[in-house]
Amino acid sequence: MIMRRTLLLVLAVPLAFSTFCSAQAGSLSDLRADEQRLRQQELQLDRDYDRLALDRRNRARRAQIRFDEAQVRRDRAEIRRLRADIKRDRQRRRQHRELY
Repeated sequence: MIMRRTLLLVLAVPLAFSTFCSAQAGSLSDLRADEQRLRQQELQLDRDYDRLALDRRNRARRAQIRFDEAQVRRDRAEIRRLRADIKRDRQRRRQHRELY
């Protein structure tokens, strides 16, 4: 009976450890992907803001200016969402490291 428990423990520990490591790697890759999307979204916001400034300077149609303003608002909302995701992922990783 003791031999079975020992064997089960010996087999279960590496399996649990490998699962934990792959979960951590996935979390790190998600964090990196979010950071990359954040950089891309910030560049898109810069382009959209430049387009809005150009339209205002050239006195474009009001509908075009409103469309550009809406796009800038959507970009900012997406950036806020990505920053919140990154912050949450970092906190989870930090808490998880403190537990182990």
